[in-house]
Amino acid sequence: MRPLSVVQVISSSWWTGAAEPALHLSADLAARGHRVRFVCGPGEALEAQAARLGLPRVEELDPSRSLKPWRIGGFTRRLAGLLEEARADVLHAHLSADHWLSLLARRRCGRRVRLVRTVHHPRAAKGNPFARYLLDAATDALIAPNRHIARVLAERAAVPPEKLHVVPGAVDLQRFAPPPPEMRAKGRAILGQAAGTPLIGIVSRLASDRGHMRLFEAFRRLAGEVPGARLVVVGKGEYLPRLEGRVRALGLEDRVDFPGYHEEDLPEVLAALDLFVLMAPGSEGSCRAVLEAMAMGLPCVVADRNGLDEVVEEGVTARVVPGGDPPRLAAALRELLADEGLRRAFGRAGRRRVEAHFTRERRAERVEEIYLKLLEPSLEASYAGGRS
Repeated sequence: MRPLSVVQVISSSWWTGAAEPALHLSADLAARGHRVRFVCGPGEALEAQAARLGLPRVEELDPSRSLKPWRIGGFTRRLAGLLEEARADVLHAHLSADHWLSLLARRRCGRRVRLVRTVHHPRAAKGNPFARYLLDAATDALIAPNRHIARVLAERAAVPPEKLHVVPGAVDLQRFAPPPPEMRAKGRAILGQAAGTPLIGIVSRLASDRGHMRLFEAFRRLAGEVPGARLVVVGKGEYLPRLEGRVRALGLEDRVDFPGYHEEDLPEVLAALDLFVLMAPGSEGSCRAVLEAMAMGLPCVVADRNGLDEVVEEGVTARVVPGGDPPRLAAALRELLADEGLRRAFGRAGRRRVEAHFTRERRAERVEEIYLKLLEPSLEASYAGGRS
């Protein structure tokens, strides 16, 4: 197989949401021998992460979300030039803005380039005529990180099944691994938590759609029954004042902590926990926070929302709570805090599950297969030409 030429585009500059899977997929495809060009916004954390992984941003390209005609024209012209210069086989977009910008650039390009889109969140699956055209007729393949998003694409945007592919998320198994005791102690020190404290944690953006309020209701029920239990709410976001206010209203200000955003020391923070909980998958459907917790050997409790229940296995790696119902959530948390043996069993099974199904290598291999299937006729022609 000859190396493919792939251009990945994400109209973001932040190291959040779809940016992490887009960048790591690009790096993993490059590690498999393909020629990958990475296009993202300049000047923020994503650009720095790309450089660290050996995929510096294509500097002359800024996929702005501006609707100004000269910005759109300038970007699509330069992207079309990159497709020509790189002799691109595949143009892979990750967000709605870069999807339609990529479509315009491909039309300006003088070579045939396959257009692929990963739909990281179900909100992109709109039913209006333009969205349906963009997601179906204008695109060669759509990738969803879970079956829930694939179903939404099929139902709302009428995407035919032959164009839909489910490629689950992935986790770095070396960075996120079952921790030694000293790592757990370090994590407790980072969070300011005593060694013997029963500790529940959530890692999520502090936004209105992440289910924190239901979690607080459940923890209020639990707090009176499990003396000393604490909840740490890791993350940042515009909803912090509302969340802090709700914690005070519930009388939980001495039991709930907001340690802020953690990136570089996230493995240590996870190592400090006894139990991980997540109420919503966030802005990208791979449910990365749960994958990282499972890779660390943490037992999990999740709501059955938007694909979270596809990542875990009920009764084996986690408890799945229908609708995130507070009484049921409190019962699941109580059960696991009371049973160390069950926590350990769930944790071991979770690690085995990510090793089997959610590795970065497996994701890159699956995406590579999709690219090759799209390119089969042209690849066969090029090989035939090389033999003649």
